[in-house]
Amino acid sequence: DGNTSGIYVEGSVTHTAYTSDGGTSNPYWKLDLNGEYCIMRVKVWNRAEAAFKILGFVLTIQLNGNEIWSSTSSAIDTSVAARSYEFPIDDSVHGDEVIVTLPGDNRILFLAEVEVFGTSTICVPSEV
Repeated sequence: DGNTSGIYVEGSVTHTAYTSDGGTSNPYWKLDLNGEYCIMRVKVWNRAEAAFKILGFVLTIQLNGNEIWSSTSSAIDTSVAARSYEFPIDDSVHGDEVIVTLPGDNRILFLAEVEVFGTSTICVPSEV
């Protein structure tokens, strides 16, 4: 919706399901791009008043069901609370899905916004 507010009561934050025990195991949010894109940057916007709830999340880019890129190899530290996390994708990758996962048991994934920047044209390496 383009709203990066992150304030839960303003209605711009989504979350995964609650269960009678609390959260679920490894909850995730997935964006299906309905085609292959050259992804250059992804920005994940956090819940503002409870930034700790997203600590340790993993961002992945997939193509045809195969992991192409993961934030686990990124310099961005998701174990530190932040308002947003911006992932520059070195040498831009082709992908058709962007997934945010919160590893662990009894977890609830809260997200304010996920922005994916790229193009439907061929990826051009950063060094030509």
